[in-house]
Amino acid sequence: MKNTNTKNNKLIVTTSWDDGSALDQNLADLLDKHSMRGTFYVPRSYLSNSLSEHQLKILDNRFEIGAHTLNHIVLTDTSLNDAMNEIEGSKLWLQDLLGHSIKMFCYPKGRFNKDIKNLVRNSGFIASRTCYYGDFKLPGDPFEWQITLHASNGSPRQSFKTWYKSGISIKSLFDWEIRAKLLFDLALKNGGIYHLWGHSWEIEKNHEWQKLERVLIYLSEKDHVTYAVNGKVFLT
Repeated sequence: MKNTNTKNNKLIVTTSWDDGSALDQNLADLLDKHSMRGTFYVPRSYLSNSLSEHQLKILDNRFEIGAHTLNHIVLTDTSLNDAMNEIEGSKLWLQDLLGHSIKMFCYPKGRFNKDIKNLVRNSGFIASRTCYYGDFKLPGDPFEWQITLHASNGSPRQSFKTWYKSGISIKSLFDWEIRAKLLFDLALKNGGIYHLWGHSWEIEKNHEWQKLERVLIYLSEKDHVTYAVNGKVFLT
């Protein structure tokens, strides 16, 4: 795998959004408005207001769709046979519906182990995203891909860990918008991968659409930055 850090400190910005809420349509409009790219990880059955198959096909024409199991079960809490059916079944369902191969997978709730990781790899995916936080480098193992930050203040503990590791302003402890912008400034300086992750239903629940748009404006249309869906990161 290529190291994205170069002499010119080139940066790739990508976003990913989980669970397949019908609100993903609003999110897609915001991403399009600000020339951002993203991957939507969609289970077949989970939320009460899930994207319809028609809506999913329209979304697929604009962004990358990744698999997220059939029923959004925690894969480490079930048998390996059931886990295999959830993983492979989600890939086949999306491929049959959308008419093309599905390259990316996301572990529900980010939970995996060695056996689950091998099932995903053997199912023909090129990489899988976790919910772990990392730096701006590509992972040594593409099936343990981390994120830069969560578009939420949901975990004070993780906010503290991100602040402590990055050395950014203490103000970022209390507001993910500040955290997103300061981490982006750091990524611009260092190069690599900047990966924003979230849920459209969570943005709606927290009344944070304007906050998300301010962050997207801050990230967008920068020189020497490549904006890519998740899969393109691993095909670069």
